[in-house]
Amino acid sequence: MESIEIEKGLPHRHPFIMVDRILEVEYMKRSKGYKNVSINEQWAVGHFPDEPLYPGVLMIETMAQVGGFIFYKAGIPPASKFYLGAVKNIKFIHPVKPGDTFMVETELIESLHIYHQIKCTATVGDKLVATGVLTLVNPNQL
Repeated sequence: MESIEIEKGLPHRHPFIMVDRILEVEYMKRSKGYKNVSINEQWAVGHFPDEPLYPGVLMIETMAQVGGFIFYKAGIPPASKFYLGAVKNIKFIHPVKPGDTFMVETELIESLHIYHQIKCTATVGDKLVATGVLTLVNPNQL
């Protein structure tokens, strides 16, 4: 999935789309996508000037955005968007720097009415850089 299709599946718009490509989607099971981390992004100016590192909160947001594509069915976006509702056991294992491809794999581990828990694993090359569990919420069912 490329940028135009990605926009259809997210409530976000530039500059807050944190996904460059969705590679795999298995409806209500898993998704995989990535973000190319660039020195040209605004966060790189101040986080940190001498050694820019992709901020942890943006790693979490990237994982949540990739995870939202679990709800795509045969390339059709879901009728409603999903929002980040909770963050659990997030671990930042290795720094992510400009020039890295931040690859995210997500797996649906539990779905209870409006709450959907996804396990997230992020890598750069063969290095594990972040893991955790996110809860996505369907606001239309609140």
